[in-house]
Amino acid sequence: MTGGSLESTVVWLVDPHPLLRSGLRMQLDGKGFEVTAEAATVGEIVRAANGSAPDLIILDFAQGASAVAALKAELPEARTVVFAESAELSHLADMFSAGADGYLLKSITPSALIESLRLVALGEKVFPSMLTDFLGAMRATQSSTGERVRVGDVPLSQRELDIIRGLADGSSNKAIAKELAITEATVKVHLKTVLRKLGATNRTQVAIWAVQHGVTSTSNGAGRNGRSKPA
Repeated sequence: MTGGSLESTVVWLVDPHPLLRSGLRMQLDGKGFEVTAEAATVGEIVRAANGSAPDLIILDFAQGASAVAALKAELPEARTVVFAESAELSHLADMFSAGADGYLLKSITPSALIESLRLVALGEKVFPSMLTDFLGAMRATQSSTGERVRVGDVPLSQRELDIIRGLADGSSNKAIAKELAITEATVKVHLKTVLRKLGATNRTQVAIWAVQHGVTSTSNGAGRNGRSKPA
């Protein structure tokens, strides 16, 4: 990968605490990652890079969503992971909207950190498991209160709602296609339309929108096995 050996993912660390940066370096170096630069702020690391670019940037949450957006503008090919003390839905939404590819808690175990970063390096979006718990809690609340879908002024077809529910459940395109008895290519077409209609840039943002608007697998009263007519 960029700047390193064929087997290494080049990493930059951005955190105001030298001790934390040192600890991360010790955990990553030699495990498929190579930390080539570190700094207290985004501005410092970009200036020190002198035109070079990493594969992956890990930055402290305190840097803010604006720092994530700045990194994406400056280094669009680099993947960005936010390292935070806690996870709130609004914080995750802000960071992913700014272009983050991952959001990890500082309480994560070393082995889970390595696996999560490997997934991000492969192109996956990674966020805390507690978000999945939150989605489940929201679905349970909606089921018990009888709350139904509210999509406001967004013109979504029934098939698009089916796709969104699948994303909120964390299903892959392949799993959604199987559930809805359509092709994976059709799922991708609908997903592209959904992203455009919601003004979203990735699947995570769609899932968060789904929870906020009650568009989940229980919101249509059909459950996971409920199917609408094919598109």
